[in-house]
Amino acid sequence: MAAGFICAELGGPVNKVINKILTDKPNLDSESPRHGQGSLTSGLAGSASQISRQLLSARTTVTALSDFPGSPPEHLEEAYGIQQASLEQWPDSVAGWKVGGIPERLRNKLGADWLVGPIFDRSVKQADENESIAMPVFGGGFAAIEPELVVCLGNSRSEDRMFIGAEIASSPVPAINDHGPTAVVCDFGNNNGLLVGGEIVDWQQIDEPLEVSIWIDDSLITTKMLGGLAEHASPALQFCLDHAARQGRELAPGTFVSTGAITGIHEASIGARSRISFGKWGMLRLHLTQADRLTLENQSV
Repeated sequence: MAAGFICAELGGPVNKVINKILTDKPNLDSESPRHGQGSLTSGLAGSASQISRQLLSARTTVTALSDFPGSPPEHLEEAYGIQQASLEQWPDSVAGWKVGGIPERLRNKLGADWLVGPIFDRSVKQADENESIAMPVFGGGFAAIEPELVVCLGNSRSEDRMFIGAEIASSPVPAINDHGPTAVVCDFGNNNGLLVGGEIVDWQQIDEPLEVSIWIDDSLITTKMLGGLAEHASPALQFCLDHAARQGRELAPGTFVSTGAITGIHEASIGARSRISFGKWGMLRLHLTQADRLTLENQSV
């Protein structure tokens, strides 16, 4: 569902805020080569180029893979090169970035505590408190629901806004996380959607606890209490900003940053229905559906 379609369908005070963000959001890929103007895959080593091509093919044809295509890179730098090469072929603009934690045992080896992946414009959907929103995933691959706090960047850090939300993690590779963080980075950070709910106004001044609970198919999966909103979200947000600066990528106002799973990574299958409570800040309702096929621009898959 495209951002413009979201704006056309939904209303109400909270929705107007997010609709304006989505409507006014600039082209966040403006500093990158445009689709169809050449691909970084031509500059990658053979194995890296093959990884990019096979992951792109699997995502666009919605085909589950039996395993990760080849050996995951040893270093994050190479993994981000593969991610960027794939991103240049993807037929959608970038609306934001997901941030995910790297397991503690691997942080020293990889030199980072977090990883990032693109969130595409058509995968961002507006929540509706009264309806369940369809969120596509890869059947036969990996799929999970992750309650998250979502920051929408402003003109300055003091103008950043926060919303309740959920990342939909999904990959054509069934055990993508078992292959490690570099594999996850290669496959767009294992992201396939972002559900954005109501705004938490003045979030940077709120230090009261926040209880987050998730149900899947009417079973309570888990509950977690956050000590403070900024305390939870700020480290991931800052990492995303620093990573973008290192990559020479400008994160314009209107960019979404999904700041990491609050209650964990909750695997689910197509047809699963979920409710996520953020206490007084609202409730999200969603269900998982089969992703649709796509066509890469200027390239057959």
